[in-house]
Amino acid sequence: MKLTRLTAAVLAGAAAFAVSPAFAGNATGSINVGLTVTDDCTIATNDIDFGSTGIVESNIDTSADITIECTKGTAYAIGLDGGSTGNNTAARKMTAGGADTVNYQLYSNAGYSTVWGNTVGADTVDSAAATGGNETHTIYARVPSHQNVPIGTYADTITATIWYAADATP
Repeated sequence: MKLTRLTAAVLAGAAAFAVSPAFAGNATGSINVGLTVTDDCTIATNDIDFGSTGIVESNIDTSADITIECTKGTAYAIGLDGGSTGNNTAARKMTAGGADTVNYQLYSNAGYSTVWGNTVGADTVDSAAATGGNETHTIYARVPSHQNVPIGTYADTITATIWYAADATP
């Protein structure tokens, strides 16, 4: 009986030895892993709605948000063009499809004193370094008082632009 067990143990050991590969040494190699992150930004806008009114007897104020996301640390500037007038320093104008217009203006501050324009470093909303997350900027919009225009649906289209990295430097 003892002999049988010893033979089984020797055979099992020989099988394990035959399955295991024999190594004479080893060698290593390096794998370089890399990623180049570049300056990048996205911009999302919301519409501005002044509602409805008859005679504009007092200022009509509203606001809308622009949300941007840029590569962390990237400098950026956000501009708003002049819309149909092409000029953002004078009153922007909404039209009802003809010569009739309603004046309005867009501002970068809640005090409605800083016109939000399209000249980098002069009248844009600028940041020296993006946070790397979503950043929300509010557009303060105003239709000034004392305007009496024919009935209609008045509209304009503003283009929001974000310049970033070297383009954002005034």
